[in-house]
Formats: sequence, C-alpha cells, structure tokens
Amino acid sequence: MLPLPARQEDYSSAFCDCSFPNCIEVTNHKGLIPDLVKCRCGEDIDGNVHPWRWHQSEESDALINDRDIVFHPTFSQGTAIVRGDRPLKPGMVHFWEMRVITALAGTDVMFGIGTENVNLGQFKFHFVSALGTNAQSWGFSYSGKVQHCGEQLPYGQKFSQGCLIGVQLDRTRGHLEFYLNRRSLGVAYTNVPMDPDVRIYPMVCSTAAKSVIRLINCTSQPVTLQLRSFQALSKQPQILSELRQMPGLKGILRSYWFLAPPVRYSRRSQENELDLGDEAVLSSSKLRLGRKHKYRETDDASIDEEDLYANAHKIPLRRNDSGDEECGAGTGATSVHDLCDEYFHYLL
Repeated sequence: MLPLPARQEDYSSAFCDCSFPNCIEVTNHKGLIPDLVKCRCGEDIDGNVHPWRWHQSEESDALINDRDIVFHPTFSQGTAIVRGDRPLKPGMVHFWEMRVITALAGTDVMFGIGTENVNLGQFKFHFVSALGTNAQSWGFSYSGKVQHCGEQLPYGQKFSQGCLIGVQLDRTRGHLEFYLNRRSLGVAYTNVPMDPDVRIYPMVCSTAAKSVIRLINCTSQPVTLQLRSFQALSKQPQILSELRQMPGLKGILRSYWFLAPPVRYSRRSQENELDLGDEAVLSSSKLRLGRKHKYRETDDASIDEEDLYANAHKIPLRRNDSGDEECGAGTGATSVHDLCDEYFHYLL
C-alpha cells in the first residue's frame, strides 16, 4: 500500500496544469507507471547535450526505463539510491532537471549529487534521508530542506507531484544550486570538491513505493568568459529580454538556456507570479518576503553576507556618475547598451 501524501496545499504548485495519476491509479496500474503520464511540458529543450543517463544497479531497488526511475516497483523496505551513468566532468557547469511523476510521501525523496564513494545499497533496508548523510553527498529533500554531513537546513518550499526540480553544479567554483519549477532557490553549498580527480555523480533517492522521477533535461557547458558574462546578464531580466531579440545571439542563448530557463506556470501558481528581480530567498532566521513585496534596500543591513540563502535574486547594485548606488534593473540600466562595457562585448 502506498503511503498517503500530505495535504497538497502545503506544497508548491505544479509546473503546469497537466493531469497526473493519483495514488489509487498508481497502485492498481499493472504496466509501467510512467505510461500514465502524457505531460511533456518543458521537456527536451533545444540546447540540451544529454551527457549522461541513469545507471541501472543491482544494489538499488529501482527500475530504470530510459529516463524514468521507478523506485521500489513492488513494495518498499528501505531507501533506494540511483546515480547517473557518468561522472560530471570537472571544469564545467552542469545542469539537469527532473519531473516528479507521482505524489511524494514517506520518509524522504531527495535530489542531489554524490561522489563515487557513496554506497548505493547502504540503506537498502533502512528508511533514511540518504543523500547528505555524510561528507560524500549533498541532497535536497521534498520537505524543502537540504542536507550534508548529516546536517539538515531549511532551504525552500515543500514540493511534490508535477513539480520540476533542477540542479546546477559549478565544478570550477564548487557551488551547488537547486531550482524549483525553474526558479532558483539560491546557492545551497559552496564546498563541493573542485579536485578533478574526485568523481561526482547526479543522484536521486527515495523511500516511497512506486515513486517515479523522470529526467527531462540535462546539459553541460565548459566554463568560459562568455558563460560567466551570461550568468551576470541572467540576473537582469529586462536586459535579457533585449538579448533574446538579437538574431546573432540565438546560438549562445540556446546553449545557456538553463541560466534563465523558460518558465511556464500552472493557473494556481500564476496568481503568485513575480519578476525575477523581485524575488528574495531568505534563510531560516529571516522571514521570506511576501510574493508581491519588492526587495527593500533597508533589508540589507539585517542580512548576513555569508548566508548562502540570502537574497539569491537580489539585483546587483551599480554606481552612477554621481557615485550613488542604484539598482541595475530598476533605474538607469534600462537598455542593453547601458551594460555594454560591462558584459555585452564578452558575448560576441
């Protein structure tokens, strides 16, 4: 019998309005559970390079069918861990995105990364939050918490069926960042090994019977000045909109789509839509800003600069000719030409 999911109003809205199977339909289905889902929203974005797939391992109680993982196909007696079939190369920025096909419930379902030292069968008969139990892995739970070295920290909103979970790993900086429905939740960790001899793999774990996760997009890009320039511009929504209209930059934008992924909201979540520059992700010691509230410069004094979760989308301040600070997206920088000397020429 499948565990009953928590009330859906406690969770983030789904990425789209497509229908997904309920617990009874999943339990009674005799074929492959992914066949119950027709939704393809957001899948196979132009610009993917598909550097890896899921790895089938006898150590994990999971069935791999192309890009789909069916955890505990019959019943669950512990935690199953699945990793990618290839390590994530050093010197590159990696991004992959997964869709939650079934309602999530039980001890934990986690998304993240781990080194080659992670024992995939270690918790086969134990119900635990497997990713992040030690120094060899980092995980993001469906409860909204992140975990590393056994320490859990508040990070984002709870999520479940229909949501998209994105993971971005910068192997040159050792930064790990998660996305929920294509909204960045901010950098979660900065201690991922940058040593090229350390093999790091994408990983997912689940304790829930018949839980299904689908890999829908994945790409890897070498770290170049061009990529860093676009990373800076991706925090400037208005400037980015102008760049998208320039034919000569279409190829670059296609390669770096994951830095500013196309967003599609369900009707429920669209009511809470706001601009990227308005969003502020705060740590557990501070209240999250209201969905319709603007970032206030007066908040700056109460924010710890060392806090990895503080103001993930705060627009960087620029100085005008008089020496006063101003918000790049809200005042003078209304045209791409205003930022040409800073970023734009690096993209050419």
